[in-house]
Amino acid sequence: MKVFVNLLIGLLFAFMLTGCIGEDYDVGVPTAHLNFDHSSVQLTEANISWKTASEDVQKSIEDIKKYASSLDEIKVLPGQKTSLDFEENEKNGGDIWTDAQVSAFLLKDDERIELEFDDFREFQFPTDKGSYVLEVKFSSTAGSAQYVGNVIIE
Repeated sequence: MKVFVNLLIGLLFAFMLTGCIGEDYDVGVPTAHLNFDHSSVQLTEANISWKTASEDVQKSIEDIKKYASSLDEIKVLPGQKTSLDFEENEKNGGDIWTDAQVSAFLLKDDERIELEFDDFREFQFPTDKGSYVLEVKFSSTAGSAQYVGNVIIE
């Protein structure tokens, strides 16, 4: 009987441990942020196609230039450096994005300027003043998300 009780306690302990080490890898749509020296600005979600076991988000914006122009202005200096960061979705939790592909563009009139990142996702705004739409694309195995911002280089 003593062996049976010890075996039962051992199994119960093993089951408790396996429950403690389980993690939630089912992540939601991340949020995108521009980080400046002393501030951070969250970009606005535009087109989203994201599907995981716990979440299915589909959002479509037909005219991102028009949509972005209705957003609050993000004022930057010519040639200003910033970094792009993605944070976990607070609703779902987790920030595991394997093999994420990130690209960013500035749109002005019919021009599309690709922004080059360094290893830390830092980039520099152009020196030409004016109004731009910042478009950021994030793709992972769970889907894709597009973010926009109304950037004024002054």
